[in-house]
Amino acid sequence: MPDKSLAQPQAAVPQDQVETKHKGAKKTIFLVSIPIIILQIIIAYLLVLDLNSKTAVSDSSQKQPMKSQMPAEKTADEYKISESEFVGLHPEFLFVVKDLIVNPAGTGGMRYLLTSVGIEVTNEKAFAEIQSKEIIVNDILINILSNKTLEELSDVSKRKDLRREIARKVDDILTQGKVRNVYFSKFIIQ
Repeated sequence: MPDKSLAQPQAAVPQDQVETKHKGAKKTIFLVSIPIIILQIIIAYLLVLDLNSKTAVSDSSQKQPMKSQMPAEKTADEYKISESEFVGLHPEFLFVVKDLIVNPAGTGGMRYLLTSVGIEVTNEKAFAEIQSKEIIVNDILINILSNKTLEELSDVSKRKDLRREIARKVDDILTQGKVRNVYFSKFIIQ
């Protein structure tokens, strides 16, 4: 006689529970694999950037002649300093107007001057005053520079006169001090 305990039918698992388990497993695999794929893309991107930067550095070092082969004359790039270095060399009261763009006279808007101007004043009160009149200072600079022709702006010998004119006009609006000096940290004509 067959054993009834072995012959008892096992309880049938409903079909919808089986599908739910499969969907849950698929959802878990999907939720885990997406972040892994994104992480792999990011790592690959960073590796490519790193390799490109190393290649660019090695290419530029191979193309440039050695310092001993360079002529003793300094190029214009060697005279350039950053604005933070400039302020470090001149810690006085320096008001900076960065990246001012104007169209010189007679260009019909086809050419422009990109400049950064530092205006050094005599004391702290004048510095506070010039900061509060920033819009007026910008207007003065725009008016002076946009009334100059390309020839006047390009002529380095006239740069001193341009500095004096800017200093004189800004002095007119200051009541707490005077303009000590005007500096151009950037002066690009396109």
